[in-house]
Amino acid sequence: MIKLLLDAAPNAGDTPQGPSTLIMLAIFGVFIIFWYFIALRPQRKKEKELKEKVDKMRVGDRIITIGGLCGQIANIRDDEVTIMTSAANTLVTFKKSAINNVISRDAKVEAPAKKEEKPKNEKKVALDLGKEKASEVVENVKETAEEVSEKE
Repeated sequence: MIKLLLDAAPNAGDTPQGPSTLIMLAIFGVFIIFWYFIALRPQRKKEKELKEKVDKMRVGDRIITIGGLCGQIANIRDDEVTIMTSAANTLVTFKKSAINNVISRDAKVEAPAKKEEKPKNEKKVALDLGKEKASEVVENVKETAEEVSEKE
C-alpha cells in the first residue's frame, strides 16, 4: 500500500504546468462572478426594497413577520413595532428586523385581468350543432317517409 502511494507521489524534478494553473484561476473567477449575479445581487436588491418598505410603514398597514405572524400595525417606536393579530385584538410587540413583508393600507389590490368571454363553450356549441344536425336528419326522414308513402 505504501509502495503505491510513493509511486503516485510526484518526483522532485516535476514542476507544475503554468497554463493549467491559469485556467483553474480563470474558471474560479468566472464562478465567483456568476455567483454574484445569480445569488448575491438579487438578495441585496430584495433587502434594500424591504428596508425602504419598513422605513415607510405607518400605523394601519398590514405586515407579515419572518415567523409568519400577520397583523395590523398599532404602534411604531424606534426599533419596535406593535401589531394587532386577531379578532380579539391581541397586541404583539417585536423588532423591525423581524418584518418579512409590509402591505400598505393605501395599496390597491389589482383585479385579475378579465378573460375574453366566449358566447358558448365548445361543448355547448357541439351539442347545438348536434341538435341542428339531428333536426335536419329527422326532417329528411319525414320527407323521405312522405315520398315513399305517396308512391305506394
